[in-house]
Amino acid sequence: MDQAASYWEGEIEISVEPHEMRMSHWVYAPKVTDISAGRVLFDLTGKLWDLTAVTETEESLLLRLRKYPGDRPEVDLLIQRNGRGLLISAQPVDEAEIERYLDAAMA
Repeated sequence: MDQAASYWEGEIEISVEPHEMRMSHWVYAPKVTDISAGRVLFDLTGKLWDLTAVTETEESLLLRLRKYPGDRPEVDLLIQRNGRGLLISAQPVDEAEIERYLDAAMA
């Protein structure tokens, strides 16, 4: 069953699809949808990325992501409210290649 939460008064929805990697090892892969524009910003469903935390401010959402099996540092992905820009380490991220950027941030 998917679990979803809304942010910025319903402008953004983040849903997670839990899937079991191994016995008792669960990954909560996120999908981020811009409800106000009717489009998916990015979808990591079925991937190895686990959403561990979301921090909401008036200007941004900070998503903390960890790649299974969790033996490397977490990556912070920032979603800007104005323009819906995606940033990792203050660098713009191309939505279509989000996994490549996340992997590079762990190196």
